[in-house]
Amino acid sequence: MESADCETGHAGDDAGVAVQKAIELTGSGSSIEDAISEALDRAGLTLQGIARFEVERVAGEVDGSRVTYQVELRVWFTLLERVHG
Repeated sequence: MESADCETGHAGDDAGVAVQKAIELTGSGSSIEDAISEALDRAGLTLQGIARFEVERVAGEVDGSRVTYQVELRVWFTLLERVHG
């Protein structure tokens, strides 16, 4: 995973300010939807607060009659606040 940029926005009317970070991911699957789901599912194992994504690029590999799609995504997640004692 490669780090990208951060942006600041409001998480909700009463929630105050939230900070989001974007990372770039690549997923693969037998369809574009499967490739996106694979990338998001894997990211969800270690990231909390995934908020949105954008498909940056779609490509594919052909092996005989088999096609595998590859997608590059930019995924935004909300950084969690940590209270230090």
